[in-house]
Amino acid sequence: MRVLFTVFASRSHLYNMVQLAWALRSSGHEVCVAGQPDLVDMITSTGLPAVPVGKELTPGSDGWRGKGMQNLDVLSRGLAAPHEEQRGGGWEYVLGEWTMACGVRYESLADQRMVDDLVKFARTWEPDLVVWDAMTFAGPVAAKACGAAHARMNFGRDYIYRLYQDYVALRDEQPPEQRDDPLEDWFTGRLARIGHTYDPSMAKEMLTGQWTIDPLPDWLRVPTDLPTVHASYVPYNGRITIADWVYRKPEVPRVCLSFGVSLREHVGGAIVPVEDMLGAVADLDIEVIATLDASQIDAAAVPDNVTLVGFVSLNELMPSCSVAVHQGGYGTYSNALLHGVPSLIIPHPFWDEAECGVLFEKRGAGLCLTPEEFTPEAFREKLVRLLEEPHFRSTARELQQEIHDAPKPLDVVPLLEQLTAQHRGRDSR
Repeated sequence: MRVLFTVFASRSHLYNMVQLAWALRSSGHEVCVAGQPDLVDMITSTGLPAVPVGKELTPGSDGWRGKGMQNLDVLSRGLAAPHEEQRGGGWEYVLGEWTMACGVRYESLADQRMVDDLVKFARTWEPDLVVWDAMTFAGPVAAKACGAAHARMNFGRDYIYRLYQDYVALRDEQPPEQRDDPLEDWFTGRLARIGHTYDPSMAKEMLTGQWTIDPLPDWLRVPTDLPTVHASYVPYNGRITIADWVYRKPEVPRVCLSFGVSLREHVGGAIVPVEDMLGAVADLDIEVIATLDASQIDAAAVPDNVTLVGFVSLNELMPSCSVAVHQGGYGTYSNALLHGVPSLIIPHPFWDEAECGVLFEKRGAGLCLTPEEFTPEAFREKLVRLLEEPHFRSTARELQQEIHDAPKPLDVVPLLEQLTAQHRGRDSR
């Protein structure tokens, strides 16, 4: 069968899809990846065919950096809000957050030109299955246009659907004339351009796919009633060259400190002062590998037990580490879990980071230190606990085994084939 992956111009979101794309290709299926022009070089570097659609999003530019910060700030208020806070805010609050979130996701990440180009390609290439990144809503429109089955691929906790559930529950309590629906507004126009009429019964499918592909372990997922295929995380870090020191067995405990490449590219660096973190552990008998560049810290402020590296593959670094300090991003904590490394999470407020920090601490696989609680002394105290208390490491090793035992992308290909056969051609024109 033919499988079209589509994702907006984000390195981390693309990398989340690569292993499944290659699993399908290794099983004999035709695969290509569509994204904005500024993603094309990254797509082709994975060995997969690239299809440019839409206009450049330029995620590394200063313009996007400012816009991205605003967009992520909007999402953090709505999508990342605790479930109780969303419902407790009332109808106007939830409607406002849902409207802003829809505008960010649809208009900023999948503009009309991207939708039109993707539809045109899908009608020409005629894929059997469209797999779309959870923030790339051109995907389900293109699937409708060509009659393909379509699946959403999550990249973290499912806050999109959680907010939608809150929105629907409160909407249904309102008088009919007050039941505004920004989802309907967006999809009505896009579907009309391909000869389809939007029906409210389509909302759930257009938002979450005919099924969802979720890489998270059960204990990290948002409970939902959605049909879901679980394909556990397999790391992909792009084209890399590994330095000799990465595989060197450290003489003292090694600590990885990373705040994510994508956040550095889109919105800047860490949310707390890096100098304070490094200064707080300067006298500890540890080796800190910090994935920071000159934009994030002055090299003159780096203690002797810290090594700065602009980038290192976490999949290769983590096996030698005793603790990982990070922002709670999906790719970073997944690498830590995969190698049984406890986490000290200092969460950024942009998606599921804060809640993941709580869940890691509750599960015993790490500790969380919020930016509001951060002091150099508190950072040092939590890091020392993770290094010295063995139960954190043993729990992380248990969770590592759970990931190894879970289905991998290659394991779920037969199920994707079955689901595609069941859904392909429905409601197409």
